[in-house]
Amino acid sequence: MIRAQRNRFTDFEPPKGALFSNTLKVAGDEVYFARPTDFAEFGITVRVTEEGKPPRMENFSFAERRYLKPIYNTQSRRVLLKCGRQVEKSTSLGNICLAYACILPGFNILFVSPSQDQTRTFSRDRLKDPMETSDILKVWTDQKIADSVMLKQFLNRSKITLRYAFHNADRTRGIPADMILLDEIQDIYIDHIPVILECASHSPYKLLRFSGTPKSLDNTIEYYWANMSTANEWVVPCERHSPWFWNVLGEKNIEPHGLSCSKCHKLINPMHEKARWASMQKPKTAEPFEGFRIPQLMVPWVSWPEILDKYEHYPRPRFNNEVLGLSFDTGTRPLTRQEVIDCCNPKIQMSNPDVMKDLMKGLANIPVYAGVDWGAGGENSFTVLTLGAYIDGKFTIFFVHRFVGQDAEPDRQIAIIKKICRAWRVRRIGVDFGGGWWPNDDLLRTFGHQRLFRYQYAAPRKKVTWDDGLRRWLVNRTEVMADVFAAIKRGGVLQFPCWEDFEDPFSRDMLNIFSEYNERRNANQFMKAPGTTDDTFHSIIYCLLASMPEYPRPDIITPSQERQAA
Repeated sequence: MIRAQRNRFTDFEPPKGALFSNTLKVAGDEVYFARPTDFAEFGITVRVTEEGKPPRMENFSFAERRYLKPIYNTQSRRVLLKCGRQVEKSTSLGNICLAYACILPGFNILFVSPSQDQTRTFSRDRLKDPMETSDILKVWTDQKIADSVMLKQFLNRSKITLRYAFHNADRTRGIPADMILLDEIQDIYIDHIPVILECASHSPYKLLRFSGTPKSLDNTIEYYWANMSTANEWVVPCERHSPWFWNVLGEKNIEPHGLSCSKCHKLINPMHEKARWASMQKPKTAEPFEGFRIPQLMVPWVSWPEILDKYEHYPRPRFNNEVLGLSFDTGTRPLTRQEVIDCCNPKIQMSNPDVMKDLMKGLANIPVYAGVDWGAGGENSFTVLTLGAYIDGKFTIFFVHRFVGQDAEPDRQIAIIKKICRAWRVRRIGVDFGGGWWPNDDLLRTFGHQRLFRYQYAAPRKKVTWDDGLRRWLVNRTEVMADVFAAIKRGGVLQFPCWEDFEDPFSRDMLNIFSEYNERRNANQFMKAPGTTDDTFHSIIYCLLASMPEYPRPDIITPSQERQAA
């Protein structure tokens, strides 16, 4: 969970300017709609139930939904909703569809969900029912125009087209759209989304509204949230502190007596008059998504006993996903994104030449080690070189280079590795034996046996052992990978460059790895996700192993009577 601190977020303000400036005549009276929220409260009715009273229809109201107003009214072209279950996500999408279609003449909307059933349910519950129960909305419709499950047309020539895209996006091709809504995006293959977005390529609006309930950190919705959004959180103040303490709603706010401040554990009000949306990260794209996370903790219709019951009985992944609206790494992933971030040192900036120059001077009298994982030459395999040294008592990976493009050519690759190792006065180089017999031979002739250590993944009884006949180290792949994962998870043992420099592609190589039970071996084994890479992690292992003859680390890899190469 992100901790809310005064200096870590900026107030969310929708961009100025009005997209809506239409004056509409309804039942002979002129009505001006400045924002979609105005139309929603004016023209949309909802079913209201109270204990002991019969159900009734009332106008939709934002009185207890103040947090939804910026989502309806934002002038941002791109919006991403990351939601728990039953927080009116689909209701909001339906209301937004109806508001835009009625306010803007000739406006084309495309709604897409993963399955046919989900699309039909949305069409029936979020579009058809409001259009039939609201006398206001009936003004925009007529029995003579199309009104089917997959197409809603309006008298002002606007229309809402509905499709589904699970196995492929072919059903969406050729449909012109000014606004595209993707619901349950966590279940839509990420490769399908660019195809769907082409439907808005000729529109002057190109409005995108993505929404879903998160799953794992490798999911589509988390990709957009982490890489392409402002990650807005609803921050709730606790006035008992000076200055006020701002809470980002999550597990630490759950107490038996109610929603509470994570600092003093006393009750807070999610609808506090000063509660507001706040951006928690600097977007990495020129036109980011305005991201909004809506957990059940902030909605008034989910009672606190319900929250506590789910907290006690739901599995942790389900509670995080469906109640908190948070992505959650399952046990099959040895590392989480946050655990890698926590090991990153913001002072180590590979992209800053001045920082690296100062670091080179600082390491002049400190042993530097290198690790090389050779690429297999395929589409999802790259050669990666890492450099590491002990800085402030931690084994620190301070430089990582992936060989791509012209640098991937064998001769050029070897030349660059030699140049870098000489420049940093590398004491020992740990190399991947399996993928580089020819380049290893070249490096061996350059640096000699005392400086080049070859490591081969095998299944020795000991974790790391020297084979005198083969003249190389044999490494129990699963055992050593598990030890290094555990060291990263503990924190305070290894550190990496700043997250901005390390995240893509290097951290992704580490997060692509998952564990899978092998029935034949009767044990778990580590694998990488299909179509992904993991070269950086193995390069880090070789770098760390190369340092251990001088710096044994039984707290990371328990020694098993290895002896250094002669």
